[in-house]
This record gives sequence, structure tokens and C-alpha cells, in this order.
Amino acid sequence: MNAITSIWAGRTAYQIIPDRFFRKGGKPEHINGRKLKEWNDRMPDWQPDNDGIYRNLYFYGGNLKGIEAKLMYLKNLGFNMIYITPIGQSRSYHHYDVGNHLVIDPWIGNWQDFRSLCTKARELGILIVVDLVFNHTGIDSIYYKNPQYQNWYKKTESGEQVFWYGFTDMPECNTLLKEYQEAMTRVVEKYLENGASGIRFDLGENLPKPFLMAVARVKEKYPNAIFIGEMWKPAGDKEDSKIFDGQFDSIMNYPMADAILRWVRYGYDRHFEYNFKRVYGEYPKSVQNVLLNNLGTHDTPTTLTMLAGDMMNTDVFNKFIWDIEGPWLQEGIFNTYKFREYEAKHDQLTEEAYTQGKKLLKIALTIMYNIPGIPCVYQGTEVADSGYKDPFNRKPYPWDKDEKEIRNFVKALGEYRKQNIDILATGDAKVLKITDSILIMERSSTAGKIITCLNRSEHSQEVNLSAYLTEPKEIFKTNNSTAKSVNPFGIIIVRGN
Repeated sequence: MNAITSIWAGRTAYQIIPDRFFRKGGKPEHINGRKLKEWNDRMPDWQPDNDGIYRNLYFYGGNLKGIEAKLMYLKNLGFNMIYITPIGQSRSYHHYDVGNHLVIDPWIGNWQDFRSLCTKARELGILIVVDLVFNHTGIDSIYYKNPQYQNWYKKTESGEQVFWYGFTDMPECNTLLKEYQEAMTRVVEKYLENGASGIRFDLGENLPKPFLMAVARVKEKYPNAIFIGEMWKPAGDKEDSKIFDGQFDSIMNYPMADAILRWVRYGYDRHFEYNFKRVYGEYPKSVQNVLLNNLGTHDTPTTLTMLAGDMMNTDVFNKFIWDIEGPWLQEGIFNTYKFREYEAKHDQLTEEAYTQGKKLLKIALTIMYNIPGIPCVYQGTEVADSGYKDPFNRKPYPWDKDEKEIRNFVKALGEYRKQNIDILATGDAKVLKITDSILIMERSSTAGKIITCLNRSEHSQEVNLSAYLTEPKEIFKTNNSTAKSVNPFGIIIVRGN
């Protein structure tokens, strides 16, 4: 077993946007150009500025001290890993438009706060992974404005600046330039020496191997640091896939997120089987053990909305379930206003959809907690928060929301995972049976077998879990399900040999 597997396999993660999680202390000192909203004002400023541009330059003031204050809350829910989105100084609340890599945004905190968070987290057995952005910077960053760094940026043959995805406020960087690679290697080392235990590489599929190989030199000093790449498609789709020769220890498991969501909501069994076989049949075992499994993230609608909201993408051959922009795209022009207007009007689910969504959310979470890799819960999922895409999926955490059902369910999953980590950390996985209603999965190791059976339908399903192992012992269940009958929207997990 390698060092990454021994330290990271079996962990359970929680994703945080620092500005939107929790603020400890008073309001931050005013910064020109920034608007601070009241925490309980959860409706995003979704309309454009007076000049028609969507800047989203409003903040809530969450900070690193706030995350530290909630460490016990997260530990009690079973989380021992935290993935935080970027915290470097920039113009925006999300900090993906890098302004200065080596300075933490003053409203988020400072390096002392970061070290304190990492130290206190480690004392509780929690490891911190931080998101870093190397594909581009913000257009008003200290680098883009300085002639000294102009060779850091990617230009066309005619000398025009290349912008990421056409966003003219995010100029792309020349990641093949040795000078840039060396500078960004120092950034990675800065975070690791201040307490981070791992790095998530934003737009990891865009970063070339030479860049990642240069940055990987820090592993000589920090061999236990995990490198996680953002990658949306199955890794085998890339000729230079970075998980087969070691540039990434792990990637975000979006293909299985889509497969889980589409099976749980629509019963797409063949789609689930296809993605399961690709991920767990083609990826190296060492990578499978530490895949960052997710359902909803900061880049998708919330999990509850994907499971019960309107307008989700049902076409498995045309992008993912969360690719919902199609109706607002006509002749290559996207109507941002109408899209966001729709999101605002449908931000809160109907009572019927909310109730149904919570039933399906339990099933989706259970699958994520049982497939190989590290389950990662996006902030607010445990209180059944709703919302479509950015900015509606990035509302401040509703600390006053009285939602015990899903929170207690997440806590129960965390305890189940802890008690059965001898199988769940590195055990093999297979799908034993799947239909449009029933999913039966197996995890196995030298310690034994776990059989998970889930019923996404409104009708009871007869099963015989004794056929898969001897003397099955019930270790987790909902809706009074048994090893012989799984009740509507029920779950039964058994263990044996």
C-alpha cells in the first residue's frame, strides 16, 4: 500500500466555499468595490450591473476562523477531510480569478489563520485540501498588469491574449513556460508548508504534463500530499490522462456523480453500469481508492435540485444531468438574464418536490458513501439546501434551518463508514444487480463483504441478499427494509463472508 492510499483512502470529505460557510467575528473592514450582504439575505444578486455585465461582486464575509469554529460540527458528522475552494486574494468572492497567489484574501483571513485552521483540524484527525488555480488569473491581478510577467500569459500567433473559455476577465497562462512552472511550484509549496495536506488543481484536465511534473517536485519534501485534478470526463478519454502515470493521485469523479444522479432520479441502469465499468474497470486501483466522489459541487445545481427540480438534462448522450443551459441557448447566443430569472423563480422547490427530493437524496448519498473513493459532501447538502447553478448553488450556509432528517442521515452514514472502513477503504467493488428500480452492489476485502441494496421506486422489491453471502448481518437500513424485502425508497446494507 502506497503512502497516499494509507493516509487518504477511507476518508470522508466536505467541500466549503469559505465566503459562504461561516463568519466568526464582526463584519470585515470595508474594501472599495465590494458589497457585503447580510447572512440571512440568501437571494443572490443575480441581475447584471448597470452596464449589463454579470460581476457577482457581493460577499457574505465567511472566513477561515469561521471554518475553524465549525470543525467539531463537521467531525461529528463523520468528516475527516475538508476541501476548500480558493482563498487567494482576488476581486471575487470565489477567488477563481486569481489576483495574488501568495496573499490570502483579507476578508477570508491570513496565513496565521490558515495555519491555525490546519493545525486544529489535524488535531481532530481532519486533513485540509485547498483549491489552486493555475490555468488562468484575473485580469486585474498583480501579474497581468505587470510587464514583468507578460510572458506568463498565452497569446495567439498574432499576439492577442487568449482568455479561458472566452471570459475576458480570465486571461489564460502559459503553463508550458519554465519560469511560470517554477513560480507556481513555489505557490504549492507555500500552502503545504503552512499546513495544507493536499492540493486540488482547478481545470486539471487543461494543465499539461510538463507543468504537473514540475509542480510534483514538491512531493520530494511532502510525499504524503495528495494531488487531486478537476476532470469532468472519464480519464480514459484523454490521451495524456494524468492518473495513469502519476501526475494526479486522484481526480473528481464526475462520471459516477452523473451516473448516480440519473439512476436515482430516472432509473437509467445501463448508464450507471457503463460508467461504473469505465471508472472501476479502467482506472488504476490506487486511484480508485482515493477518487474524490461527489454529487453536487459549486459548479452544479445542488444535489436536491438535481434530484427533484425541473429542467434537468435527461439525454445521457448529450452532456451531464446538470447541463441545463440548452433551452436558453439559441443560435450560439446564451440568454443569461432569462436563465437566471428562471433559476430565481424556481430556487425553492415545491413542497411535493422537496419531500420527494429528500427520499432520493438519501439513496444517492448512500451510493456515494459505498463506491470506492472518498465521498465528498458539498456544503448545505446535509440540510437539503436547494438551488440551481451559480449563483443559486452558492448561497450562504443556512445555519438557522431546522433540517434534522438529512443531517442525521449524513451522520449515520459517517458512523456506518467508520465502523466498516476495513472494507470500504480499499475493498473491491462490483455491481451484482441493477434494474430501473433496484441496485445491489458489493464491496469486498480480506475482512469480508458488504452488500448494499437500494430501492428507488415507490413499490416494495423482493430480494435475497443471502444469495450473496453467508449469514448476512444488517448494519444499516431505512424504511424497515430487510435482506428479503426492500421497502419503497428503502436501503438495506448487510455484512458477512
